Amino acid sequence: MSTLEIVANSLVHVAALLSVAAMFFKSQLLLRVFLLAGTVLNAVYFFAVPPEVLWGPVFWSVVMFGVNGVMIALLLLDRSVFGLNADEIELYRSFSFFSPGEYRRLMRIARWHTAEATELLTWRNAPVTQLSYVISGEISISKDGVRFTVPAGTFIGEVALLRGTLASATVTVAPGARYVSWDREALSALMARRPAIGIALGALLNADLAGKVAAEAPRRAPGALALA
Repeated sequence: MSTLEIVANSLVHVAALLSVAAMFFKSQLLLRVFLLAGTVLNAVYFFAVPPEVLWGPVFWSVVMFGVNGVMIALLLLDRSVFGLNADEIELYRSFSFFSPGEYRRLMRIARWHTAEATELLTWRNAPVTQLSYVISGEISISKDGVRFTVPAGTFIGEVALLRGTLASATVTVAPGARYVSWDREALSALMARRPAIGIALGALLNADLAGKVAAEAPRRAPGALALA
């Protein structure tokens, strides 16, 4: 038996070994890459080695190659910021709990705003219809007769979202402020469809809330911390 024949007849065994090796990977990407390589070798074997081409196995090898190739592309897309614009990529730095894919889905239902005048984000003891993240501009908070400002880079409406309560403070942003908002119902529907997004958002909102408490506790009057 020639060396070429030995190599040809070994293809099916190498393909099987690659498929078995794939099962040892926890990473979906590596698992699928190894399965893809095994599928290619199987297709080559069934096409070139038997006296006549085995079109049935070749066909199904091609189908498996196509499905696996698509899934690998989706996995890679989920790990990249491809398709995000410059503003979304910049904002992503503040959403570290999200994978790029989860963040991309979240931004599909987001609305971008630039305040032309003083804009009301929440009204105390009223239902909160949206979650907002203020990117830049002055945020004014009023609660229990106390009014103060907080820096941008914070969520507004997160307590109502997390606890299902009414707004605990009246919050406005100054003219020129830039912020992003998510409709509460659309956001709830997205989190129901994609639990991983709900987990990431919950972690992010809790971190934001903890930061507010730490920043305000040393200087606020009792009850003055405004968390809408």
